[in-house]
Amino acid sequence: MSRQVTMSIQMARSPNIWNGHSAPLFLRAMTDLHIALSWIMLDLEERSKKYILHGLGEEKLLMEHFKKELEDNPENPNNEQLIQLVDYKSAWINSQRRDFFVEVNLGNWAQLDYRRMSQEADCEGLYKFAYKPFSHAAHNMWPHVSIYNCKDCNSPLHKHHLIPDLFEAPIDIDFLFRSCKYVHMAYELFMEKFSLVVQAPMPMDWWYNYFDDDGDTEDDEA
Repeated sequence: MSRQVTMSIQMARSPNIWNGHSAPLFLRAMTDLHIALSWIMLDLEERSKKYILHGLGEEKLLMEHFKKELEDNPENPNNEQLIQLVDYKSAWINSQRRDFFVEVNLGNWAQLDYRRMSQEADCEGLYKFAYKPFSHAAHNMWPHVSIYNCKDCNSPLHKHHLIPDLFEAPIDIDFLFRSCKYVHMAYELFMEKFSLVVQAPMPMDWWYNYFDDDGDTEDDEA
């Protein structure tokens, strides 16, 4: 939940990214997080272990790649920095689990794809209508590139094929609205799982109150 709030705060502080070029990169990460978090909550003890142990394995694999790079290129002038990086990663892993107990799993940490995870966690709508469309931007897929980085050639001799283009996408506050909504969903998930009662305004309550504000100074300051 802390990660979800952090991404939303970073978006809110950067109005220039509220556009079709950049905002989907944040929102794809936020929908990814919500699906994973919802799935973990179904079996909190076992699935959180899978999540953590897979992450430790990823860092162990990266550390081994650095060691191989040092071995293969002993004259590399950057080796001192690489040695320091290896030492840091080793200390980080061992602070949580002795590295010789850490397994490297090259597959998906949950042994499921995100579509199946969303189905099990009852958030398939988020997967179909947010995660997948935002993935087009995150993975530079044609549905995104053809719209945001191409334009029609004006020459009829060229059969109006697409050519590369750079243009400024308009700012759209709906992207920030979605970010706020995903934080709200994470709060609801925690409240339901742990039977919490929160007295403070929820994120979407804050959103509507803020944008429906009549301009009262005290409300603005609050």
